[in-house]
Formats: sequence, C-alpha cells, structure tokens
Amino acid sequence: MKALSLISLLLAFTPLMQAGDLPPELPLPVASFGAAGMPDGSLYFYGGHSGRRHKYNRDEVHGDLFRWKLGADTWEALAKDEPAQGASLVATKDGLIRIGGMAARNAKGEKQDLWSSETAARYDIDKSAWIPLPKLPQRRSSHDSIVCGSTLYVIGGWRMEGDADSVWHDTYLTLDLSQADAKWQSHPQPFKRRALAVQTIGTKVYAIGGMTDDNQLSSAVSVLDTTTGSWSDGPTLPADKIGGFGFAAVSQAGRLFASGVSGRLLELRGDAWVAVAKLAHPRYFHRLLNGGSGKLIAIGGESQGGGKASPEVIAVPSADSPPLPEEPGKPAGKTS
Repeated sequence: MKALSLISLLLAFTPLMQAGDLPPELPLPVASFGAAGMPDGSLYFYGGHSGRRHKYNRDEVHGDLFRWKLGADTWEALAKDEPAQGASLVATKDGLIRIGGMAARNAKGEKQDLWSSETAARYDIDKSAWIPLPKLPQRRSSHDSIVCGSTLYVIGGWRMEGDADSVWHDTYLTLDLSQADAKWQSHPQPFKRRALAVQTIGTKVYAIGGMTDDNQLSSAVSVLDTTTGSWSDGPTLPADKIGGFGFAAVSQAGRLFASGVSGRLLELRGDAWVAVAKLAHPRYFHRLLNGGSGKLIAIGGESQGGGKASPEVIAVPSADSPPLPEEPGKPAGKTS
C-alpha cells in the first residue's frame, strides 16, 4: 500500500513539474510588492523592497516592472514607474493597475524618510507604457487591492509622510473601471488594518489578516458584500503567533486560498479555514498567483528569518480532499 500511495503521489505531482511551469528566480529578490497574473499565463511583478527588514533607503525600494511568459527562462524588464514598497498590482481587461505604495527618500545610512504615494497608474501592455490614473484622495501604502466586477477596491493601509505620525485609514476606495472619467470614491471601513491580503469570491471581497492600528497582529477576516456595501465578520484565520500579518491570497475556480509565514496553504471551507497543502519555502509578504487549473504559484516574500524565497508551484488538492493534520496549538479558524 505504501508503494502504491507513493506512486499515486508522484503521478499527481508530475503535471506540476512540466518544463516551463515554474518561473525562474526573480531578478530582484523582493518582499512587499505587487503582482498579477494574466489569462495567457504570464505573470507580472512590480516594485518591492530588496533590503533588510525595516531598513529602507531609496536604492532598495524599487519601481521596476517585470513579466514572465510561460516557459521563458528569464523575467523581462518592462517600463519602470515610481518606486513603491507595499503597493498593489491588479490585472484588468485593459492591462495592469498599480496603486499607491511607499518610497524612501533617504540614502542608505541616513535617517529614514518614508512617504506613502498618492498615485495610481495603468500599464498598457500593447503600448508598453504607464498611463496615469486619478490621484488617490490620500496617500496610501501597506494596503491591498482587487477587482470585483468592473470596480477596483483598495482596502486597508496607512498614510506615511516623513516625520509626521502615520495615519491608519478607516476608509476603503473604489474606482469604477467601466467609466472613462471615473473618480475615486471613499467609503467607511469598520476596521484599521495594514499588511493584509484582499481577494474576491463572487460578489464578496475578503480582507484577510494584517496588523491593527494598536500594533496587534490580527487573524481577523472582514467580508464586504459589494451588492449592499455592508461589512461582516468572516471566519478567523487559524491561531498563529503572527496571525495573518503579511498574508497573500488568491482565488481559483470559486475557491479562496491564503498563506502566511507558517507555509501552510489555507482554504476557506464553509465557516473555517483549513490547511490543504504546505509550501516548500514558507514565506510572508509574498504573492500567490494562479498557475492554471490545479496549480498556484508563490513568488517573492521572505522567510521569518529574513531570507528571500524562491518561486514555487503549489499543487491544489481537490475541493473534497481531507485537510492536513492540525499543528499543535493551531486549531482551525471559526466564525468570530
């Protein structure tokens, strides 16, 4: 039976290891960056921080945009934009949109001078150019973003302006992408969290984990019903020393997945998050992207020890597969 089980496991894993499925090492080893995947299988990442954790300078916060095409040996450098750490990048039918982020104005070794951005821009893939979008109502970084229907949602984050005290946002933003002259709209947000992950399933947007404005690591999940504009509490993440801080999330075929520094890939099943797979390289402040049916791709981020992580393909088990055994002291999250 053990031999048959091993053979079955290898057969199940083989499709994931086809040549060209796995992106090469990132040309910039970054954490806290934006990334997006396109229907043709190409992946993009933008910005991020390549230096030591919590140590920022203008040479190690980047504004580079890179693309990987399925099967390629390298990432292709595209048009740069402003440097940004803690920005988000989302895919739309018209290209890519980058939103906000933080840049360091100081040189290495100087006192840190950190500023959140108030800009957004669309990258036109056909023209290989960034096109400015309306400015955000306020500077914002350490947020996350997603498109639901024809609307772009920007949730969480804070505003940094040099020596001034950081201001945690209690509003979320929307931009109607179906309207050429659309302006940003601000809406009340019933929490203040940053370093969170945002994803959508159907007409609901999930704001997953993060850190609160009193510097507490959070396992909370807040759910926005985009048809009514109302928020509710979703199932909390499994107990962990750092909660959902620096999580990444992705949806695939109506299923919602998330992962953090523990390396356990969680799936939302009913009223609980359950572990369904394990990353080979545990990481946080990374991104999870669709890699095609039954596959997710993790890129960027760093381990809890600070090492930058290599890209990896994650096999997604079937929706009715049993969860991984619970780790001691880490029960599955229940609805709060």
